[in-house]
Amino acid sequence: MRRLEVGISRMAMIIVILAVIIIAAAAGYLVFLQRAASGPATPREVMQTVRITQTTQTTPAGQTVPAAQKIKIAIVSDIGGRGDLSFNDMAFKGGDDAKRDFGVEVVELVSKKEEDYIPNLRTAAQDPNVKLIVGVGFLLTDSLAAVALEFPNKFFAGIDTSSQDVIKTRYSDRYPLPNLLDIRFEEHKGSALVGALACLLAAAYNYPHVGMVLGIEIPPLWKFEAGYKWGCSWAVDWYTTKFGKTPPGIGATQPKERVLWTYAGSFSDVTKGYSTAKPMYDKGAVAVYNVAGALGLGINQALSEIAKARNLSMGPPFWIGVDADQDWINPGFVIASMMKRVDKAVYIATKLVLENKFGDIVKRNNGVLILGIGTKIDGELAEGISVSTLQDLDEFIQMGINAERLTGKKVLPASPDEIKARVKTMRDSVPSWVWEGVKELESKIRSGEVQVPLPMKAEDIKRIREMYG
Repeated sequence: MRRLEVGISRMAMIIVILAVIIIAAAAGYLVFLQRAASGPATPREVMQTVRITQTTQTTPAGQTVPAAQKIKIAIVSDIGGRGDLSFNDMAFKGGDDAKRDFGVEVVELVSKKEEDYIPNLRTAAQDPNVKLIVGVGFLLTDSLAAVALEFPNKFFAGIDTSSQDVIKTRYSDRYPLPNLLDIRFEEHKGSALVGALACLLAAAYNYPHVGMVLGIEIPPLWKFEAGYKWGCSWAVDWYTTKFGKTPPGIGATQPKERVLWTYAGSFSDVTKGYSTAKPMYDKGAVAVYNVAGALGLGINQALSEIAKARNLSMGPPFWIGVDADQDWINPGFVIASMMKRVDKAVYIATKLVLENKFGDIVKRNNGVLILGIGTKIDGELAEGISVSTLQDLDEFIQMGINAERLTGKKVLPASPDEIKARVKTMRDSVPSWVWEGVKELESKIRSGEVQVPLPMKAEDIKRIREMYG
């Protein structure tokens, strides 16, 4: 009797399971018919369907996690975080763009001091839904290497870092670490372009100097320094060849004295930006290049005082922005910006993770990805360096709007239309041959006809200083 009861129970269970399968199949078929009747799916619908129906995702270690979990990327800022209108803000912009295009969730961890780097990186890595952790800035190099070793099932990307060099030196058997990617830029080339622009402006307006305020002296900033000084020298030679005479103003200045430059020792102390730039303007710099993040606001303050005292509506003198398109900050006085697209670095790293190409790129490039002028990844253009144009303004005016929302304070100096009109008027007032010279240099850099010096070691930048001051 008991055996009969067990048999009946088993039979009932089988019938129930078969009924569930038949119902599910019928429901699926009805959905198919409804979709077929409504026409082909759009690309957006296809992407949404893929995200919903995908059941697993492979991690670096080959483990799987449910796709229903929200995929996150985490951005660990350098000191200062949001609001510098430059390096950190560009990284967060890249996160916002990735969120918009890929549907990822972005976690922001702001470092107030260097001691925050490792705790912030670990906090991000311990979140089970975070797949990519981006460390922003050279100073995170050691911390990024250490935490990437601790969490082999997470992807790590460093902006301006040399973390794979740390792995190579200390853990040679692990090099290149497969879950770690250093993303760097050809800043020396972009700085050469704005260095040429600055010195051609000095020739056009008969000024004896150009200036440059740098932040903390770290190897990535040597590239800015070398490129800017070299670009200035190239421009003087270009002018001499084109016009058959030495340029006025800067042409009479000794080569080692043409560029006034200072490492301010900070990326966040705005007052140092002011105190280092003001003497440069007083000495006769036609433009000062900001290579110090938020210190650009101090440079702007120094120039604004000069403009007010002389009742100027636009330059000269000017200043030159960095990283972001900073032309909108003081339209008419920021002649251009050397755009280092940190936002694209964050975006590209996210895309590589989502397309399961991250590890392959690490392997092929020994853990280092360079974004520069004419850069391509698998045939797709991935440039990271350029000089700002009028067309760039709309995108970066939005950065000022975002800053206003975050701080509750007025940031934009005028309406977007007025800002664009002022920048255009300023650019149109500059002799056309100035822009011609910059364009020619860019063309020669792209073709490889000229080589901008790239300092990699202390002795390299020492040689640059021996040549150009």
